[in-house]
Amino acid sequence: MKRIIAGAALVALLGAIVGLSCGRKEDAVELHDWNFGGKPRMIEWLRQRVDAFEQTRGGIRVIQSQKSWNMIRELLYADFSVGTGPDVVNVHANYAAEFGGAGYFYPVNTFPDFQEVRRWYVPHLLESTRYGENYYGLPSSGIAFVLVCNKELFDREGISPPRTWSEFREAARRLTKDTDGDGIVDQYGLVLLGGDKGGFAYRLIPFFLKAGADIMSADLKTILFNSPAGVSALQLIADMYQVDHSITPGFLAYQLTEINDLFCSNKVAMSIEGPWFRGMVDDKSPGKKIYTVPVPVPDDRIAAYDTASTLQDMVMYSINARAKHPEQAWELVKYLRNEEADMAWIREDLGAIATTRNALESPEAKNLSDLSLYVHELMHAKPWPPHPSMIAIASDIFTPYAQKAIVGELSPREAMDQAASEAQEMIEGKR
Repeated sequence: MKRIIAGAALVALLGAIVGLSCGRKEDAVELHDWNFGGKPRMIEWLRQRVDAFEQTRGGIRVIQSQKSWNMIRELLYADFSVGTGPDVVNVHANYAAEFGGAGYFYPVNTFPDFQEVRRWYVPHLLESTRYGENYYGLPSSGIAFVLVCNKELFDREGISPPRTWSEFREAARRLTKDTDGDGIVDQYGLVLLGGDKGGFAYRLIPFFLKAGADIMSADLKTILFNSPAGVSALQLIADMYQVDHSITPGFLAYQLTEINDLFCSNKVAMSIEGPWFRGMVDDKSPGKKIYTVPVPVPDDRIAAYDTASTLQDMVMYSINARAKHPEQAWELVKYLRNEEADMAWIREDLGAIATTRNALESPEAKNLSDLSLYVHELMHAKPWPPHPSMIAIASDIFTPYAQKAIVGELSPREAMDQAASEAQEMIEGKR
């Protein structure tokens, strides 16, 4: 009998332990964080940061998933449209219009401490996360597109990085050559990211902005990238490809990996890139030197060389509007994006630019290569217009028509007029 009683007591004790354990598991808040893209060092930093968050926030468990940057829209639409998806996600800040406007992102300005949190950031960088009256995320990292030049090739030719379009075109011509005397050109002046529709648009539109072209009217009702300034920017690139043959002939297939390979092997001299590129080059070819300068301006705008806009691309952390635990998701986002966390962009090469005042004004920031240039360009840069259809227009309409003009299937005027017509139909809801 005693054995039966003892056995029953043991079973009861084990049941209580299991019950308590299950209770604790059920009581824990579980958050799903989808991270899109990022350099390996950034992904590792994020993993460590989330681990630290879990240790300091008892009762919150974060499940991280790594996703392809090129699949952001497709994956989020597939999940958000049926009411699922991650609690926290990093995306282009431009998606504040598309996903925030559709009700998929939580308006973070409705949290009680938002006014305190907003003071962490450089004001106009935070504005990139706004659509209408709401802010749909916190800035994760800043990006401005610039011209990167292969220092070895430029120095060998005895030329300086270009400031104007005529200098840019001439530099590309001089740096396109047959280096081994076999009669075949094996070094080109410029490479373009033609194999990534979105990435291509992000690298071409800085020339439009430097020329003074607008992408869309201020009221977001009229497409303007087919203005004379826009057409002249596209004409420049088309002439370099068709007349000068100074752009790599296979650019339509190139992804970022191919561009880095060509750059590091001295097969190309220039590319339009962002703050990730120096680290990529150093990883592949340690010690290789580059010049980082603003995208050139039209010759008649040389006076605006230091102030003409390039393209700004902000990454932000957003919260799913249907998150079961928005307050805890907000705590995670703040932990990932507070001023202490932002110093990681200063102390480590994570591939983008810090966005908080304290980080950018820190003593460590003053010693970083290129940071002052990127910060300067960010101060004048413009994001894509905050229209819900803008990113789809850039990738699916602007890019294919621009590429047709570059390779000679259409004239730059024809290409931009046709692209503008289709884009206008899209923003008017006719397609």
